[in-house]
Amino acid sequence: MKVYHIEVVEDEGWYVGRVLDRAGVTTEGADLDELVYMLRDAIDLMWNEKNVQFELIVSPKIKGRAMPDERSGRSKASGKRRKSAA
Repeated sequence: MKVYHIEVVEDEGWYVGRVLDRAGVTTEGADLDELVYMLRDAIDLMWNEKNVQFELIVSPKIKGRAMPDERSGRSKASGKRRKSAA
């Protein structure tokens, strides 16, 4: 399974993620769960890759907030589940 390193910053209330391993994918989400969902969708569209994992490199300004649980697709704090794109 491919692992992508994602730089995550907050910009005007949005979480912005940029793939560091390959140029071409930068996307945003209203929360971290949505950002991960959008990253999966963008990587699938750009490079036709599914079942990828992420290592999120988070700006120190947002490190105290809940991070998505990659195994379940749920936020550790909220328990919300995103619909799968597949």
